[in-house]
Amino acid sequence: MALAMSGILLIIAQTYPKTIRGLREWSLAALAIALCFPLFIARDHIPDLLSIILANLTLLLAFMAMNIGTRKFAGTPPKYSRVLLALFVLLFVALFVWFTYVQPDIRMRVGTMVLFTLIVVLDQLLLVLRALPRTMGRHILVSSLAIMIVSRLIRLGALLIGFAPPTGVFDASAAQLVYIAIPALTIPLGTISLIMLASEKLRHDLEFISRHDGLTKCLNKNAAMEELEREIAHTRRHGNKLAIMLFDLDNFKDINDTHGHLEGDRILVEFARKVKASLRASDQLTRFGGDEFMAILPDADLEQARLVANRFQEAGRESQPIAWSVSIGISAWQDPDDTLDALLTRADKALYKSKALGRNQTQSI
Repeated sequence: MALAMSGILLIIAQTYPKTIRGLREWSLAALAIALCFPLFIARDHIPDLLSIILANLTLLLAFMAMNIGTRKFAGTPPKYSRVLLALFVLLFVALFVWFTYVQPDIRMRVGTMVLFTLIVVLDQLLLVLRALPRTMGRHILVSSLAIMIVSRLIRLGALLIGFAPPTGVFDASAAQLVYIAIPALTIPLGTISLIMLASEKLRHDLEFISRHDGLTKCLNKNAAMEELEREIAHTRRHGNKLAIMLFDLDNFKDINDTHGHLEGDRILVEFARKVKASLRASDQLTRFGGDEFMAILPDADLEQARLVANRFQEAGRESQPIAWSVSIGISAWQDPDDTLDALLTRADKALYKSKALGRNQTQSI
């Protein structure tokens, strides 16, 4: 089962976009789990170094690989240094060597395995709860991790109070059998959650690409018109204010011709970033194409929009190393009989008025 899950995750890792990270680590984790089981099963038929030390180490590394893959998927930087992780693994190996060769004690080996994997799984659960969006894939992953945590806490508690101490890795005690049977549930459940997370991320990325400009990450024109129609319907229904602003970077062709298109792209990205920083969370910025942009300002009138425009003009004058200026046209929703076309036409006329009067200014109609 673990081997099949590893193959599925590997296929997804090879076919999904490289922007979805962590899939290879998830696949390697499932593969490591698959590889450690034959070593456990061969206990008493192969050296203890393989059936005990290497088998348990492989299982711990599988949990750590799953944790690392989840961290990469969430885009969260590494929490622990490589030195600390190496010391964590070395301590695990040292304890297993001690309780295998120096002071043989299967109860202590099981306790060590339970404790170390519990630490890794708890860290992953906290990461998932903190960094991943609330989707069905996340909910299933949280359930899988919770099952592993609860089973380990119960097993650890049973070991501490001396209830049903294990005499072998496959002994017939209820506690040991339940502990070993848990992977039959958590492996497919966890894999399903990882596949769902990857699919949800892919769908989100595709939706973002379909609605946003690739360079500036602003809304594209089609998405902006949908948003504007939605805001107009809301304004008609509730009688709220609504304003839009059309931008045109002044002499942008001269910037491209003088400094190159790469510098022109940098200015477009900087312009979009500074405009977004000056807008409210409810406002929307779109790139119509080239150096033309539009901002949708819900619950704003002409005067409020003009104050926002002044901040844009100031940001352009302070831009380094190349200062830029922008011509702006503003229009506002007038009455229930107003239309989308009329709103855009007024803003467009105001923009051309700004250009005709010498650029680098704001006009409204």
